[in-house]
Amino acid sequence: MVALDSSGHGSAGTLHNVSRVESGVCGGALIFDRPGNYASIPYRSTNHPENGISVSTWFFVDSFGRQDLISTCHNGGYCLGFGDGNDLWWTVHVPGEGAVSVNVQHEGINPWRWHHVAGVYDGKSSKIYLDGVLRNQVNASGPVVYESPNYVMLGAHAGSYNTPDPVCPNYLYGGLDEVRIYDRAIPYSQIMDDRFRCPQVSSAPPENIRLANPFETSCNDPSGQLALGPGESVLRTLEFDHAEMTGTWDVRMQPGSTLVVNAYDQYSQVNPDAWYVEIRDETGRIDRSIAFANTNNAPVDGVIASGNATVTLSYFDGTGRFPATVSVRFTAIAPPPPPPLPPEPFLNPIIVIYSASWATLIALILVILWLHQLRVKRREMRAAEKAAETKKD
Repeated sequence: MVALDSSGHGSAGTLHNVSRVESGVCGGALIFDRPGNYASIPYRSTNHPENGISVSTWFFVDSFGRQDLISTCHNGGYCLGFGDGNDLWWTVHVPGEGAVSVNVQHEGINPWRWHHVAGVYDGKSSKIYLDGVLRNQVNASGPVVYESPNYVMLGAHAGSYNTPDPVCPNYLYGGLDEVRIYDRAIPYSQIMDDRFRCPQVSSAPPENIRLANPFETSCNDPSGQLALGPGESVLRTLEFDHAEMTGTWDVRMQPGSTLVVNAYDQYSQVNPDAWYVEIRDETGRIDRSIAFANTNNAPVDGVIASGNATVTLSYFDGTGRFPATVSVRFTAIAPPPPPPLPPEPFLNPIIVIYSASWATLIALILVILWLHQLRVKRREMRAAEKAAETKKD
């Protein structure tokens, strides 16, 4: 099944197990009512712009768990969906800053009601509007960066190509109507035009829609296991449901390696949180620190003699809006090579000479000269004795 594109840009989408109803806000709407349903729109330069981007849509959800409305986010791109604190986030990736996110708190969103949302990035700031009202904005600069020419996903988190992210698909349980993607930053007047384009007969979705039980277990587990090779680095995103939660990672590496752990708070511009990080082995604690938001924190590191380490992470302080996420990079640095064996001094006398001090070297030369002169005198004495014996005969 295909969702038509009325913009003329050729961005029609393919529906995957998505239902359609005619009683949306502006006529036909897409209903995402079961796991694994989404719509995909092929890559176009118009839906992957760099200098500015705007998206807008009508949506409804049954609850506020982690789920995406519109996404090209895969180590880059832009996305609109529910995340930290169960809030609605507009995210763009720009050089130097990474993911720049701005939110509408979920307390201002009514479940099972149609709302209009728009996200705008103009190369100077990022803004999010709900029902025609500017709710939040942050400063940001630079072009939007993308890792790959992937498909735009509706109702799921984007993957590297034409399917949702296989690890964290973040499927939507709700509905979308009048999805619009602009290859520029649109003015407020355009947002208002989109908001009031269609006569809204009812703010509630059709009563006969039944959604499946949403939200599979979080794919961003706070605990796990890793096996790192020499020089290998792995990035993990951890999600914490409350402040008392602790994440534990068992990390294996070559004995004698140095383990380096860096923690980066997600959504730090709006919801800055600090995180406690600790490294231990079987002998006890090796290193610990606090990773503060919006700060170039020193890593937690240490030599792991046995090759088996335990990394503990927990929420330390901040806004206290949960679930909260932190990105953690684990890096194993190979142990240094063993020092070379010292040379045998008598097998290499030149090494002994060059390693000696000048005073020792001069003394050694004088001894050698004295011994040489002594040998010469002995030879002369022996020669004289032989000559004397010859004369007697």
